[in-house]
Amino acid sequence: MADLDSVLFVEYGYDGKLPLALVEVAQDIGQEKPTGVIRELAKMANLPAFVALYTPATRANPASRAWHDIDRFRIKRVWPTPEPDWRTLSPGEWANALLQIRDWQLRRFVSRPASNDASY
Repeated sequence: MADLDSVLFVEYGYDGKLPLALVEVAQDIGQEKPTGVIRELAKMANLPAFVALYTPATRANPASRAWHDIDRFRIKRVWPTPEPDWRTLSPGEWANALLQIRDWQLRRFVSRPASNDASY
């Protein structure tokens, strides 16, 4: 089965391409988004996972005028500790949340010794 109405993003650290979080993104049309697949991927990868539903703005995106800007996001964490309700965030608030998630995850992995430390 294919899911053609959404996109899965991997938030990662640039040094070493370390995966830090999974984010499923789709346009917000007032739907409740099923999260079974991304939740199972997150469990397997031991990464936090989120669904981000965006509402396009009427104005053009200042970085690329051919596209609409984003007015707001509805965000829900789906793993670990799934959230029962949606949070509404501005694009800036969601960007800051992603930076915080990256920081938490990078600290989690950086403090872990490499698997070959005992050998070398």
